[in-house]
Amino acid sequence: MRTVTQRTRQQPLRITCHNSTYRSPRRPFWKHYKLNVSWSLWMKIECPHGLTLLIEPSHAAPVVAIQAWVGVGSADETESEAGLAHFHEHMLFKGTEKRGVGEIAKDVEGVGGHINAWTSYDETVYHLTLPSAHWETGVEILADVLQHSSFAAEEIEKEAEVILEEIKRAEDQPSQQLSQKTFSLAFETHPYKNPIIGTRETVAGFTRDDLLRFYKKWYTPDNITLVIVGDIDPEAVQAKVLPLFEGNQNAKTQRHRTQEGPQTDLRLGHIVEDTQESLLHIAYPIPALHHPDLYALEMLSVLLGQLESSRLDMVVRRQKQLVNSVFCYAYTPRDQGLFMLGGSMPPGHERQALAALLEELEHIQHTPPSRQEVEKARMIIKSDAIYNKETVQGRARALGFYEVVAEDLSFEERFYYHIERVKPRDIQRVAQQYLQLAHANIVFLTPSQQPKEERLRITEDDIRTIHKQLQDAIPPQAEEDTHQPYQTTLSNGIRVILKENTHASLVSIRTAMYGGLRYETPENNGINHMISRLLTKGTASMDAETFSLVTDEMAATIGGYSGRNSLGLSGDFLSQYLDEGLALLADCHLNPLFDEEELERERYFVLEEIRAQEAQISDVVFRLFQEAIFAQHPYRMPMQGTPESVKSLTPASLKAFYDQLCAPEGLVISVVGDFEREHLLTQLEEHFGNMPSRTLTPPTLPEETPTKTPKTVTSVKDRMQSHIIYGFLGTTMYDKDRYVFEVLNALLSGQGGRLFIHLRDEVPLAYSVSSFSLELIERGYFAVHIGTSPHKQQQAIDAIHTQLARLQDEPIPTEELARIKRFLIGSHAISRQRNASQAFAFVLHELYGQGLDAIEQYPTYISEVTAQDIQRVAKQYFDLQNPTIAIVHPPEDTTSKEHTDEPEHQE
Repeated sequence: MRTVTQRTRQQPLRITCHNSTYRSPRRPFWKHYKLNVSWSLWMKIECPHGLTLLIEPSHAAPVVAIQAWVGVGSADETESEAGLAHFHEHMLFKGTEKRGVGEIAKDVEGVGGHINAWTSYDETVYHLTLPSAHWETGVEILADVLQHSSFAAEEIEKEAEVILEEIKRAEDQPSQQLSQKTFSLAFETHPYKNPIIGTRETVAGFTRDDLLRFYKKWYTPDNITLVIVGDIDPEAVQAKVLPLFEGNQNAKTQRHRTQEGPQTDLRLGHIVEDTQESLLHIAYPIPALHHPDLYALEMLSVLLGQLESSRLDMVVRRQKQLVNSVFCYAYTPRDQGLFMLGGSMPPGHERQALAALLEELEHIQHTPPSRQEVEKARMIIKSDAIYNKETVQGRARALGFYEVVAEDLSFEERFYYHIERVKPRDIQRVAQQYLQLAHANIVFLTPSQQPKEERLRITEDDIRTIHKQLQDAIPPQAEEDTHQPYQTTLSNGIRVILKENTHASLVSIRTAMYGGLRYETPENNGINHMISRLLTKGTASMDAETFSLVTDEMAATIGGYSGRNSLGLSGDFLSQYLDEGLALLADCHLNPLFDEEELERERYFVLEEIRAQEAQISDVVFRLFQEAIFAQHPYRMPMQGTPESVKSLTPASLKAFYDQLCAPEGLVISVVGDFEREHLLTQLEEHFGNMPSRTLTPPTLPEETPTKTPKTVTSVKDRMQSHIIYGFLGTTMYDKDRYVFEVLNALLSGQGGRLFIHLRDEVPLAYSVSSFSLELIERGYFAVHIGTSPHKQQQAIDAIHTQLARLQDEPIPTEELARIKRFLIGSHAISRQRNASQAFAFVLHELYGQGLDAIEQYPTYISEVTAQDIQRVAKQYFDLQNPTIAIVHPPEDTTSKEHTDEPEHQE
């Protein structure tokens, strides 16, 4: 590390540069591989006016990420300020002294970029990702937003209503309620107990003076860190940034937070909510970010719950089948954190699930984990450092966190240094120290629909009894010693696409063949989805648990996928494990077992997921819309299937269906990443070259035609909001109008889009509104989705109608069209950073016969779209007298109450 101090006009400019390599020592591991983590070159500049500037050049893609980290979060608010940090996140996009409402997002999207923000307990972050040719525009916009936001009174009033809708949406989500209850239980005095978004009372009461006072207190140069990562010249960045922040005064604000005292006894919470499954959180207080026990706690959370072969997943979910899903992680903010675990489960399984989770914690407290488990967890954590380097925005987020929250840019290197030195007994020690029942915060969320006699009744004493029985029953265990794509064809006709990318030591593989909903009937609906789940659940040579163990040891992921048109496998590996990973993926593809026991297990989970979807209002409205827009085509069916069709699936029917689809002539394999081409081709031929030939029979499908009458379908859900989808049949992926639809969709969607501006900013009907265009092998659809208050339901439908009619009646202005095109072309470049996204695009374009040229020519096709094209497509496809509308709304009495209770809003 080198530190250089310069002077500019008698003001100090401190520059710190960093470039080093951390190498992990060799340890006994699967096939004795070693993972090297190389740290990047970054530069930290402490500017004379107080701003901290972090720069990290990366020239792998013509993209740059610019993030402004403001050192204030919800934990820095007083009780009366609850939600102010989050309110600023909204208001800083609502105009400055020289940019009007909506112009900030338009300016960013106009150069092909994305802009957004988030608020947490410890920081507020405004972030842009855009083509590097326009990085100066991004810096200028962020500097303007941070220093010259207008905070117009009328915009504050509108945004307060938007945030109130956001609060309602959170109240409609059981998982959000459970999370907030867990934090408010675990933190009695520390402000982490409060919701980041604020409360209805505080948000509704904020004035312009409140916002300005908070803004002047916290949004000062000495409390802002600007992070710029990507295809940039550091000297040019310095020259541009420094003058933009001159003249602002530093407040030298002191941070005052009430710290949490030690927890001395078990705490219990219970929420009863309208949901289809029960949820459980268990949270234990752990030290703050810089405590030396952090590293062992992180390792403990990974081996307990972050691997397919983790203890909680293997035992509690797969073997005992007490939970539908399970998780475990160490939450480590600036101050005291939480070690959290839990899951979802069928109603009635809550006690057993709690006991099973606590039992696994007791096991690891009694007996240290095996060396194999520890090395597996270590590899997963270390691989994160490599995966996080794949995108500029991921790297910028890491640097911002280390500087602002960890307050130490060397934190990353020190973290992995200590991770390398965690021993099994260190993990056992922290489990014994922190995961004590007296420190536990346990919260249940159970369905209100349960009969009263079946509802969960549990007390702290009940839990202590369960825990004592577990302790008595667990004996100590003995410690285990333990650049352009290249296209070719294999000898049997399998098409292969390869693209080398040595920027990161990663490889992504995608395979695809025709399948999906197009090949299904109502009787076997969901068969592709079930096959995709079972492809990695056992082969002729390896059972499901062994497969999970092997992939985890390589820090790899292999999974099946299915959609409306295709079926296949995905694999992501560290390049040093490519040979082993490819062999595993080929085994799954060619020799799936479709084991009856695994089928029953997955059938159970799929049925639980289908049941849980009924509690998700967005899932329900999408299902209604698809059933209405497609009268006969299989696209109308749910991809997971129905309870009846899923129950009818057998190992024999799965195998027969898969064998019918799996033919060399219809299989495409794409590989993108760090590999040697000739060696990889040899491996592909070895694994796939003997795949037997089969005849592919395409399905005969009905042709959908637009409805000649308006069609509205509705469903009632006991929720606070109404969700509406308004749409029409669209076009196919082979029609050049698909590019017109892309432009049209971008024109309506996004923060700078017409729907966002008119239905959220100008007339605040919703927190979220979006349009989407789906082009498939056969005709897809174009639709608009909005969540709104029930009494605004018809107003929202009318507003959507008005915006679509504008597209038919008014040519899009030249500058607006140019901005949208730049946004799409820039987004296309940003989306192609990851190996996985490139591999997936290659494999599907080749399978569907679109050709890889369509990917490279995308900017050209978008550039060729005219205003006349947009009008033509809007008139051709949008029959505004005969739309298809799906609505999920609360019961009528709820709608009336909502309308009565809300204050009248003057437009």
